[in-house]
Amino acid sequence: MSQPPPSYPVPSGYPPGASPSPPKYRPSGWWFVVGAALVVAAVAAAVGLFVWTLSAFFSTDATVPADGRTHTVTVGTDGDRVLWRDTAVADPECAVVDTTTGDQVDLRVVTSHMTKDLNEDHWTAAYRFDPGSGRLDVTCAAGDEVEIGPAPSIGGFVGGIIATVAVPGLLGLLGLVTLIVTGVLWASRPARPKG
Repeated sequence: MSQPPPSYPVPSGYPPGASPSPPKYRPSGWWFVVGAALVVAAVAAAVGLFVWTLSAFFSTDATVPADGRTHTVTVGTDGDRVLWRDTAVADPECAVVDTTTGDQVDLRVVTSHMTKDLNEDHWTAAYRFDPGSGRLDVTCAAGDEVEIGPAPSIGGFVGGIIATVAVPGLLGLLGLVTLIVTGVLWASRPARPKG
């Protein structure tokens, strides 16, 4: 009688007849650079979006002396404008005329308390108005000077704050996950053979 061939044990974890898969090596060191770049991009996005969100408060189309004389200025026409007064002045007593049409511009009193402090200057929003053609004759009689700039919008401000938190948060999280996963794989896997 013939005997069956001897049985060899099959290595555990592999089906009979299958060879083990090749070893997995460390990820490229460039993945650390990618993770770090994402973290740096998160910081840059946070700063950039924060400045962009507050830009309506800091932008000024024109500064007009409050000397009782008429001054012609040009302002943007991409949205309402705000006339900022010195906080120490209760009412700058201003009148604004659109030079293109000759019509008096309707100055709406700002009922919310909007202020901005730049260096030593303290400003309070006095009037909000539609700039019409953008070429205006401005006459103010009280205080030293007034500023005219873009009107901050609540929707834009809230959207900017959300973007300032969300975009850098996602970039930073993605960067940290990339660094952690790359670090774990780097420490737990063998180096690639050279050559």
